[in-house]
Amino acid sequence: MPENKPALNPFGYNPPEESPKNGKIRVKLITPLFEATIIEADKVLLPALDGDILILPERAPIFFSIRPGRMIVYNEGEEPISFLVSSGVCEVRRNLCPVMAWGGREDKINPQKIKEQLDAALKALPGTDSIAKTEALSRINFFKMVLNELNYAEKEEKKQTGKKKNLQMTPEDLGIKD
Repeated sequence: MPENKPALNPFGYNPPEESPKNGKIRVKLITPLFEATIIEADKVLLPALDGDILILPERAPIFFSIRPGRMIVYNEGEEPISFLVSSGVCEVRRNLCPVMAWGGREDKINPQKIKEQLDAALKALPGTDSIAKTEALSRINFFKMVLNELNYAEKEEKKQTGKKKNLQMTPEDLGIKD
């Protein structure tokens, strides 16, 4: 066994992750392909099935389903960071908040790239096996949700400021290889 890897405990699994000691919540956005983002925050607002849930430090453990929408991460004295997330799940415990869903930072999303990825996924769908088809459908649903959210955000921004919102994101931000 290499020296730099932690030893397994007697039950065969690694010990749980250490919780933050600074009075914050560690928010992890984990997509089906990779761990996308880790941010320590004062609070996080999540789009749960039964309504939005505000997670604060030292919260009692909770497990819930997430609906497509915006996850907003807040830190005192900083601008909130908004993510668009798909359906998924979240388990909050010991100031750890892993969010398992497709997602990406809203301010980095490029709608044209999303449209291209959506078209490619739709074209590839008929000839794929069942596992690949399930993944493709998951991505397609996420891409459609992102485009709907961006369209709504763009209309709201234009209504309030008279200007169009400029959003940029790379495919890597969504876990997609170009």
